[in-house]
Parts: sequence; C-alpha cells; structure tokens
Amino acid sequence: MSRPTLNDIARALGVSKMTVSRALRGEKHVEVELREKIVRTAEKLGYRPDPDIAKLMTHMRRTRRAAAPRTLAFIWAEREADEIARSSWSQQLVLGAHRQAKKLGFQLEEFHLAARGMTARRLSSILEARGIPGLILSPLISRSRGHVSIAWDKFSSVVIGLGYARPQLHRVHHHHFLGMMTALRMLKKQGFKRIGFYCGSTINDRMFRAWSASFLAHHPLTKPDELLALRKSPSRTDFLAWIRSAKPEVVIDGGHVVQKWLESVPKVQRPRHITLAWRSDHPEVAGIDQQADVLGAAAIDLLVAQYQQNERGIPEAPKIVMTEGAWRDFKHL
Repeated sequence: MSRPTLNDIARALGVSKMTVSRALRGEKHVEVELREKIVRTAEKLGYRPDPDIAKLMTHMRRTRRAAAPRTLAFIWAEREADEIARSSWSQQLVLGAHRQAKKLGFQLEEFHLAARGMTARRLSSILEARGIPGLILSPLISRSRGHVSIAWDKFSSVVIGLGYARPQLHRVHHHHFLGMMTALRMLKKQGFKRIGFYCGSTINDRMFRAWSASFLAHHPLTKPDELLALRKSPSRTDFLAWIRSAKPEVVIDGGHVVQKWLESVPKVQRPRHITLAWRSDHPEVAGIDQQADVLGAAAIDLLVAQYQQNERGIPEAPKIVMTEGAWRDFKHL
C-alpha cells in the first residue's frame, strides 16, 4: 500500500491540503475542533511525516528568513547592563548566542528584566506585540528559588543554568561534574595528590552539588574529606586557616576568589591555584574553560528547534542539554 499523504487526509475531510498541514504543525490558525479532527484522521490513516520533505521545508523557511530574519529574545534576568559588560563570561555567552542565531537565519535582541520599570509581565506583552516567538533566559542567581512570571504559553523558551527557576523549562548548562573530573585527572597526571577544593556552598548547591560530588568521586586519595571546603561565607581568614590545616598542594576554586588570598602565603608553602571558570584575562591561572560561547550557541539550537516544530509553553518533558568545557593550562606572563 502507498504511504498516506496530506492530500489523502484533505480529501477524507473535504478541507484543503494547507489546512491539514497547518493543523498537523499545531498552528493556531486552525480551529481547535477541526485540528483535533484532522489529527484523529491522520492517525486513523496511518499518516507519518516524510523526513526528507520536512528537511526541505525547514531549508525553505531558513531561506525566507535570510531576507527578513526573525527576532529572538535574550533576556538578562537579573544583571544590569554595566555589570554584564564587566563579565567576560556573560559577554562570551551572548556573543555565542548572537553568532549562532545569525548562522541559523535569525537575529537576537537583548532585554533586561532589571531595567527600571520593567516586569516579566510587561516584557511578555512587549515580546508578543513585536512578534518575537522565543526567548532565552539568562542564569538565575538571587532568584534561584523564585518564579519568573513570563507568559510561557506564548513563547518557545530555554533557560541557561541549573537554578531553581519555576516552571521547569528546557535548559542548557555547562557540564560541571565533567569539568571537575577533568581538572582532577589533569592534576593527577602532573603528579599531584593533595588536591583541595575551596568554594562557596551556595553556588555548589545551585548546580545540585555536581562539583563536590565529582570531587569526592574522582579524587586521587581514598578519603579526601579534609581537602573539601564548602563555605556558606568564604573569607580570606577562613581560607588561610584551612590552607594551614589541610596543607593542599593545589587549590581548586570555583572562580578566582582565592587568587588574591594566596598571595599572602609564602611562596615555598603556596599551593598552586586551579579554577573551574577559566578566564582569558587571567592566563596565569590554569583550569576549565566553560566555553560560554558554546553554551550560548547550544541555547539557540534548542530554541530554534522548538520554534521550527511550533512548540510553545511549558514542556511536558523538559530537556537538559549539557556542554563540555576545555582544559586550559597556565601561561607564563
């Protein structure tokens, strides 16, 4: 038997082929009752989309967008514009998103929830009025247990990071567990065993303790507990006391917090500093480059896939996409 087509469904119901196509893509131009009837008929006839035709239609839509690119939104949930400008990680993140959006035939526009007079509800209205179909929400920090009141049902959406934002949406984040594992393995290859980890507990908790779990699972020593220091309020005094007590050969840091503190330790006793958030402006500190530009590009890929499949609202089964970091060795200045 030949494969059922859109024409077969259209003839069975006495509607146009275009109406059937729109209904099966979930477009709102078709009345709900008719759309449900078309879906039931398609299932009854055993209709399945042709992947080659779907690929061609996607290409045609991208070609049309090249002339007039559709706009997607990148929403900074908390940070002010000047704070973003000072953060190399944030700059790389949005740069990667901009590049990938352009590559796929879209353009990206940034919005700031922290702007004066802006609210999530007001921003939803602005995006809808401008015909912006999808958005990326930046990492949530201080609002990590809060609810962001975007009108989710009107948009495709992706959240960056593993904050506790509600509702549960598709997410893209750096593979923190793998990052710590890579750092430990690189240090072990260089002959280090007493490897310490000093970090704020809040950031570790926000990533579901991936760093500490990986540290304990992959540490070269059997019992590295004394070398794990998670602090609610990290401080220079506490850090230096821990250095004297634990005597680590190397200190892994979640960022660059301990870099200045280490300068007060005599050179002969000073442990080496490794970061899990490598920065090009501090090449003297080796560590894991989270490749924020790759993260931004991955967020665009996930968002565009939803847009092309006409997926809106809160997903029934949220996806989590993880991107891999890269080891950067230290460079002599």
